[in-house]
Amino acid sequence: MQFPVIDYREHPAFAPYVCDCTYDEALIARHVDTMDTIHRNCCGMAGPSRADADDALSQIRRSLEAIVTHVRDQGISLLAEEWLHACTDWVLKDLRHEYLRKFYAAREYEGRALSPALRSQLDEMNEQGGYIAALPANRYADIRRLALEHLPDLKARALSEKNGRAVVSVTIRTALGRAIRQAVKESGVLDVLSEYKQNRMTMMGAGLEYSCSEQNWYQNLYSDVGLPGSPFQYLHVDEADHYPKSMIYVTPVAEENGPTRVMPGSHRWERSELVFRMHKALDKVVSDRYARYARGSNYRPLSRHPELRRVFMEMPRQFQGSSHFGDDVLADSGLAKTLGAIEQPFISQGAQTLVFDGPRLLHRGSLVRSGERMALQVVYRNQNDERLQSLAAGESWLREQAALTRKYVRKLMLGHV
Repeated sequence: MQFPVIDYREHPAFAPYVCDCTYDEALIARHVDTMDTIHRNCCGMAGPSRADADDALSQIRRSLEAIVTHVRDQGISLLAEEWLHACTDWVLKDLRHEYLRKFYAAREYEGRALSPALRSQLDEMNEQGGYIAALPANRYADIRRLALEHLPDLKARALSEKNGRAVVSVTIRTALGRAIRQAVKESGVLDVLSEYKQNRMTMMGAGLEYSCSEQNWYQNLYSDVGLPGSPFQYLHVDEADHYPKSMIYVTPVAEENGPTRVMPGSHRWERSELVFRMHKALDKVVSDRYARYARGSNYRPLSRHPELRRVFMEMPRQFQGSSHFGDDVLADSGLAKTLGAIEQPFISQGAQTLVFDGPRLLHRGSLVRSGERMALQVVYRNQNDERLQSLAAGESWLREQAALTRKYVRKLMLGHV
């Protein structure tokens, strides 16, 4: 199946801002195809060298620069050009991280001998993009007990700040963090993810979130044009390709109180890897610049503010997109019908966790229609990240990645991963 693409020229909230710039879409498409081929070839190498990675990045950079030069020559605004530059920089850094991870994984990772049950879970992870794992009952009891200690404070915050998300960061140094880490270790989650990513994986941290029906952080994106909420509000993929995650429900979760929903197999849908990353980059660039100035909710400022939509519509057509495009799926559209037939909820079954490839698998959750929900979002990272990054480019790269990790933890606290 083809990964969904929204035609924003036909979307009621964006169509009024179609710009007069005329780009050579065929030229841009050729560069995109070239970059996708370079990326595919580099990732397909059994043991890519540092020179292979550097050469691939150099070629991709030249194509991105050619696209930026072309759109500048067609009269793109200064602000839109700056967005485009920032997006290309982010994409190059993201690809660099992935190539270096694969480079060192090919040399250092030793595969694990999985039990038949864990091997079956790995197969499901590869085919469906996620699986459900049973947690040890005693560990899950500890997780619930420790997590529920935060319930009064989180509930009070959710009710007093309805435009925001009520989340507390959980580090592995806390009693709750240690309980989670022990649970996912004993259940084999770390072993399965290590084989899936071909890197030794460990728990990075978690976000404990309380959600209730009174919250409206995800609503009214297009109230200025009278457009009701999409049937697929908050459907998205996460930012960083190297951070899979899992969900652990602290309270019972059913259809009405915001179960995590996934599109099984969507991590394997056909897509341009370059465009996929550009859409992620655009969300990150705009959010970093404007979320602090949000009036009301800071979720998706690009969609909420017409002046930002105007700049968005100056982007080349292929780059007009979002990692959170579910909000832009129109009710009764063909895409809505297609997605509706695929989406599946994760309903609480006690001591379980839903493990999935959040950066590539379409998913959403926390949209409570009635009642309340309390859930843990656990994020995983390569155990050798810091050492590999240091080997790759010295202390400056290490500091940059350490800052990225700290920022991602802060995003956990906001529920934005």
